[in-house]
Amino acid sequence: MSPIVSLYSWGQIKFALQDWFATPDRVLIPLAAMFIAVLLSHTKRWKAFLLKTIVGLAVAYLFIISPPGAALAVEGLNSFLPVDQGQTADAIVVLGRGPLLNDERSQKAAQFWREQRAPIILATGYHNEAHHLLALIMAQGIPANALLEEPYARTTEENAVLSAQMLRQRQAKRLILITDSPHMLRSLLTFRSLGFEVIPEPIPLPSNLSSIDVSITALREYIGLLSYASTGRFYFRTEPSRV
Repeated sequence: MSPIVSLYSWGQIKFALQDWFATPDRVLIPLAAMFIAVLLSHTKRWKAFLLKTIVGLAVAYLFIISPPGAALAVEGLNSFLPVDQGQTADAIVVLGRGPLLNDERSQKAAQFWREQRAPIILATGYHNEAHHLLALIMAQGIPANALLEEPYARTTEENAVLSAQMLRQRQAKRLILITDSPHMLRSLLTFRSLGFEVIPEPIPLPSNLSSIDVSITALREYIGLLSYASTGRFYFRTEPSRV
């Protein structure tokens, strides 16, 4: 294990990278310094290529953090999702993702339950996250005997595996899955790998969220998709991997 990985957890590295990406000065100033250094260098070999590469990276970064770029990044994730045809299911599963969109998630889950789309609602999220979601759902008149809580999951993989352990006890096979729109594709593929038929119900990100924050959320999901695909978490599993 490298010294960096041994010193910092992946979570710390991830948030450090997000903080760097979310601060344009930290990205553009080093790129500008590199451009000037290459421009002033006396070495002609690779000079034009390096200058074009640096400019290309700067332009790409500015586009990604712009509103059109952020919208395109999210649309790329949503374009692979199947359309909800209104089928009934065995359970509604609400994934916790921090405080973002908790009201919208709980309202959508309660709406589906009232429409008799599924008889139970399971909220999954670490520590108080699942409990808070269930409190919001109960506040909308949903009875406690229709609610299940999974309070230990800290990752999407754990959301799926720990929820599956509870849902299989109830012979659940078809799920309505609720999470934010960028997170939905990775969540759907992970739950599918455990043998569930999944009806996705993506919740759009808030309209007042900055384009940089939207881009960070989307890029994190693209990295998550690559990571999960490379570790086989989207392949059908008769037994879930350890969490």
